[in-house]
Amino acid sequence: MAFTISSLVWLILLIAFVVVEALTVSLVSIWFAAGAVAALIVSGFTSSWLVQFAVFAVVSAVALAATRPLVKKRMTARRVPTNADINVGRKAQVLVEVTPDVTGRVRLDGVDWNARSEQTIPAGSLCVVLSVDGATLTVRPDTATAAV
Repeated sequence: MAFTISSLVWLILLIAFVVVEALTVSLVSIWFAAGAVAALIVSGFTSSWLVQFAVFAVVSAVALAATRPLVKKRMTARRVPTNADINVGRKAQVLVEVTPDVTGRVRLDGVDWNARSEQTIPAGSLCVVLSVDGATLTVRPDTATAAV
């Protein structure tokens, strides 16, 4: 096994992929590092760039395909339910008109909330809570009842 210029290229790429991986918080180049290791090993046996690149591409693709689903499942943030989630699906009274461009105000169980909606909801009408994001409710008009 001889050390050639192609070995040096694959070694530099390997180091670059490892450095990029170390500097990021998510897995972005570890698969390419595995491919570079394989290509580095192959470069000791053949000087063909085509063979080396093919080994790099195949090993990187196999490593990605084999581990990405497992890593993605592991890294997916788990949503922590809060007490505010109990408000989803409940009706609230619109205090200040809610429009797609302007945040309005609604009252739910005696508590005033900021509200946003993809539709205009006039003051005095009822709305249904779709989601809670901090102190802001995403709402839609309540189609089951008329305006109050």
